[in-house]
Amino acid sequence: MILLTSISVRRSSAVFFQKSKAKAVSSSSVLPNWFSSMSGGGEKPKEYYTIGLTGSNGLVGTALRDELSRSNATVDGKPVRVVCLVRSNAAEAKDLSTLPAAGDTTLQWNPNGKTVEEIVHPEAAASMDAIVHLSGENVATGLGPLGFLGIRPWTDAKKKEILDSRVVTTKALAQVVAASPTPKSFLVASGVGAYGDQFVIEPNGSADDVSAADESTDTSQARGFLAEVSRQWEAASDAAKSKSGHRVVNMRFGVLMSTKGGALEKLYPIFFMGGGGNVGSGRQYFPFISARDHARAMVHTLQTPSLEGPVNFCSPQPCTNAEFTTAFGSCLNRPTILPFPSFAVQTLFGEMGTEMLLGGTKARPKKLLDSGFTFQHPTIKEALASALKESI
Repeated sequence: MILLTSISVRRSSAVFFQKSKAKAVSSSSVLPNWFSSMSGGGEKPKEYYTIGLTGSNGLVGTALRDELSRSNATVDGKPVRVVCLVRSNAAEAKDLSTLPAAGDTTLQWNPNGKTVEEIVHPEAAASMDAIVHLSGENVATGLGPLGFLGIRPWTDAKKKEILDSRVVTTKALAQVVAASPTPKSFLVASGVGAYGDQFVIEPNGSADDVSAADESTDTSQARGFLAEVSRQWEAASDAAKSKSGHRVVNMRFGVLMSTKGGALEKLYPIFFMGGGGNVGSGRQYFPFISARDHARAMVHTLQTPSLEGPVNFCSPQPCTNAEFTTAFGSCLNRPTILPFPSFAVQTLFGEMGTEMLLGGTKARPKKLLDSGFTFQHPTIKEALASALKESI
């Protein structure tokens, strides 16, 4: 991913000696040219595909940056440069075209700016080919010093923070994209929770009784708080579609399988100690995806102009909570005989537990598959095995 612009030593050296010979330039102005040649370059600066990335240090953002670096990915035939967008009270003026690709480049932006220019500085915005928006308040934790425990976290204040952290910021960036005179790609996080939480196998039913949702499924009547969040979140990106040429992708994320964060990070020590078991009935669907496949799918989406609108980021082989439990116990060689009953989930976690733990979503990544994307870890056991050995 990361390359440095190079300038011809021969050309710069020639300029140096020519100027010295003519004695038309002082030594103080010549020396910078000489040191510039020593660092490598003189040719026209190499072009980059520049991505403005929010949430760059989060679980998904870290995985994306790792994949871009690991695969030396290119987009539109150009090496990729990532600019980490950091929230601030003022938009930072910075000419991104002059920056090297090596290392992390940060840029301050203001989601509460009154005008487009106050949100992202125009010069910086003009240098971006894509904006990937991943930041948002954690839905599984509460507010306050003990919020990390997730005990009945969805208070009214927490719900407002979850919604505002997604909708307000997405609207702001959508305005920036819409105002751009050149086409940009705008990739915005969302969730498969958009389809609702009702994907549960009946007591005497089978997997065939529960149809998987794909991107053509109507989400307007899907039930649950997360479904409502997804609807407003995706609608907030609509402003970017107002000008022809911009591409908007609503990335409906499944549950990322990573021991570095998210649900699996919390479950790992429990299962490792032999305390794992089914949650509730175990018949609710669990829309997983390995961290590596998730990052690869995001790079694939950047590289595939035909992908737009809602795109499901989840495995093509969905599993239930019971199947997840069995697979994780097998990967860790631990028993999974201690269930987490429904009443306990509801008592401890309230609405969040009912929707996220006892409810489930069965979704299919139709658009990714149709566009030629191949999953490396399509089964839950393969995704878990990947999580246990990956650095992301």
